[in-house]
Amino acid sequence: MRATLEQSQAWLHARMRELDISSLAELGEICGSDRGNLSRIFRQQQQPRVDALEGLARGLDVSVYELLVRIGAVDPDADARPVVDRRGQRVVFTWPE
Repeated sequence: MRATLEQSQAWLHARMRELDISSLAELGEICGSDRGNLSRIFRQQQQPRVDALEGLARGLDVSVYELLVRIGAVDPDADARPVVDRRGQRVVFTWPE
């Protein structure tokens, strides 16, 4: 089952507390995004850009896959795990058929 809006927000707040991150602005500085963008992602109003996923996952100290599950982009019970291919500075995600 995909994460609900409430689950996404609760997870984000709990994760930020665990990492001693006090605000979305601070998280944005850590992961190279801005507060508004992060807010929209965790309110499930937009998906993060592919090139921003790795930085956001790193800032929250989770895998890209866990981040996708937590924001409701991937259903861990129904969707295949993405394959992550790092080509220098570029990261490519593909999902198996």
